[in-house]
Amino acid sequence: MTTAILINNARAGQALHHGDTVTAQLAACLGHIGLESVSLPFPDVATDPVQRERLFALLDAGARRVVVLGGDGTVRSVATLLLGRDVPLGIVPLGTANLLARDLGLPLAPEPAIAVQAASRVHRIDVARCNGETFLCAAMFGLATDLARAREAARGIGAWRMLPRLLRKAYWVLKRYPFHRVHLRLDDAPAVLSTRALLVSNNPLTPQAGLHPARTALDTGRLGVYGVREGPLYDLPRLALTLLAGTWPREPRVFHRVCRRARIDTQRPLRTTALLDGEPTRLGTPLRFDSLPGALPVLVQAAD
Repeated sequence: MTTAILINNARAGQALHHGDTVTAQLAACLGHIGLESVSLPFPDVATDPVQRERLFALLDAGARRVVVLGGDGTVRSVATLLLGRDVPLGIVPLGTANLLARDLGLPLAPEPAIAVQAASRVHRIDVARCNGETFLCAAMFGLATDLARAREAARGIGAWRMLPRLLRKAYWVLKRYPFHRVHLRLDDAPAVLSTRALLVSNNPLTPQAGLHPARTALDTGRLGVYGVREGPLYDLPRLALTLLAGTWPREPRVFHRVCRRARIDTQRPLRTTALLDGEPTRLGTPLRFDSLPGALPVLVQAAD
């Protein structure tokens, strides 16, 4: 039997509700198609040299696939280790948002996501980089990172308790968080933007209604750059509804561009915390973005 490597993040958003049963079900499913499963722990596989070398040894020995059970941050960490190796990555989404799984059209519930692993095909997607750090979904800067950290800190307390806490945090941040004047060079086109929040996506976002922005293609080799221009505080509820309705391309306060390379400068060098696929990462300006087209083979649902 050939080998499949399973990497399970037991601390992912949904993993707490499923225990080890999902990993066992996945191993049984892969066994039916002739793949013997070897499990590696997360985050040890990304942080512990011994576990990382074990992963590389299994890959060198001819492992046929790596399947991640976790959210976007877990997938990003493992994908970074797989770059340069022609080994496909499978995903059983157990995170909070699961943006990459959504954009790949994968089921978000564990059981049907496991079934996909038995009947899948390989699709190559782009990998984006910011100052050499990889991401598969988006890099977020500014105000949004504070709100995301507050959400992570409140994870597990329940939606009804989390919402008031996030609203209080949002009000405090909006009152105190400064606008930053940033200079952008998108391919060869310069632009200047005064904003509290900036987002760079790996492939452009598609305007549509909903809480989670979507990407209809992950293999165009392009980046989407988005920001909210400076404006009055009282206008934010209307702006939020515009974003949720998916009509933001017609909104004058929303900056949006598509490019293949991007550079973001601040008036003086700045150390900032970015969220790369939800994972906090310290970076310094200038921020340089590029794309590695088709660099990552992933497993998606087989065509009918």
